[in-house]
Amino acid sequence: MRGIVFLLATLMLSLPALAHRVIIEGGKVQMRGELVNSACAVATESQNMRIEMGQYRTNAFTGPGSFATTQVPFTLRLVDCRKDVSQTVGIAFQGLTPTEDPLVFMTTSRVDGRQPNSGVGLALFDNSQRHIIPNAQPVSYFPINDDELIFHFSARYRAISGQVMPGAIQSDVWFTLLYP
Repeated sequence: MRGIVFLLATLMLSLPALAHRVIIEGGKVQMRGELVNSACAVATESQNMRIEMGQYRTNAFTGPGSFATTQVPFTLRLVDCRKDVSQTVGIAFQGLTPTEDPLVFMTTSRVDGRQPNSGVGLALFDNSQRHIIPNAQPVSYFPINDDELIFHFSARYRAISGQVMPGAIQSDVWFTLLYP
């Protein structure tokens, strides 16, 4: 019996040693957000879109300034709109532009692991087929008269040099909502 009591006493005294923890600082996580008084929210499906432009033959372009025959439509949807915050909204598009043609967005091509100039740029148009100038004010502002607004746009490639390079091309374009 004495042995059992001794064993229990030893175990109880050693429990704090077993429960001792070592804490090592592993780093820091910063969470960032933003509170805005925006008249509309961008719908989830319009926030990070990927638009498949399709395939084009390099000889489909007849020289600098020529457009691809295909226009690819896309839609941006705004939700939870409130006209008590703003009466109108405009959409502006930003991104890099090539020095050869600042009226289109830059595209890059992947060929054999390199990323040369593709020879084409990406032009955007509103629903009235007005050319949207990169990094400029919106082409037009629209009244906020519904809870949801849908904007139709299209994208089209335009040759920016005499030599169009084959390869997978991409362009990164951002949009912002402007309330005058």
